Amino acid sequence: MRPSGFSLLELLIVIAVLGILLTVAAFAVAKARDAARDRSAMAYAHNVFKAAWAHVAEEPERQLLAGDCTQGYTAGSYSVPPPGATVTFCVVRDLGNGTPQVEVVSASGRRYRLP
Repeated sequence: MRPSGFSLLELLIVIAVLGILLTVAAFAVAKARDAARDRSAMAYAHNVFKAAWAHVAEEPERQLLAGDCTQGYTAGSYSVPPPGATVTFCVVRDLGNGTPQVEVVSASGRRYRLP
């Protein structure tokens, strides 16, 4: 008659498989977190771009309000709140013809520029 329970080898194999699965899951979670930060930074850039564009579009003679937008952006009656920890750098520039350009750097280090 064989004693009931698991052998030491069976337990070690189960622990090894669980370790591999947890490692893969940790990398997937980290990658998903970076993707979420990038999407959040891009959404912030879109909001700042829309606010800058709307401000200039109300009166075409109006000058674009360029500058740092890391702590939020306000142009006339249009306001975008600060992005939080997802954006490390943000700037609004004038392309020379009144068209705004927004550049952001996400917390994961990726750089985005609109348009």
